[in-house]
Amino acid sequence: MSYSISTFTVEINGVPAVAFQAKWHSEADEICRAWANRHWDELITRGRHAGLEFQPTIKLRLAHADEKEAYRIGSNGAEHYDGVTVVYLVDMTAPPWASRE
Repeated sequence: MSYSISTFTVEINGVPAVAFQAKWHSEADEICRAWANRHWDELITRGRHAGLEFQPTIKLRLAHADEKEAYRIGSNGAEHYDGVTVVYLVDMTAPPWASRE
C-alpha cells in the first residue's frame, strides 16, 4: 500500500506561518517541533514591558488549498531543514505575532 505526501501548515498564535510536506502526521509533528526549536527566538512575543515574553501557541494541521498552492509556488526559494522544504507563508522579518501591545 502506497501513501501520498501531505502538505502541513504550522500556525503560530493562529497565523499560518510555514508549510511543508510529510508522509505521516507523526513525521510532520517531529519536523514542526524541530523547526520551532530552531526558530524559537523569532517566535516569542515581546511585551511592552522590559523582560516580558510570551510563549507562542504552535499548532500543526493539514494545509488549506491556498496554503498548498503557496507551498507549490514558493518551494523553489524556500528554506531546507533536515531535507524538508519549508515555505514561509508570512514575512519572518516582521511576523504578525512579533509584539503585543
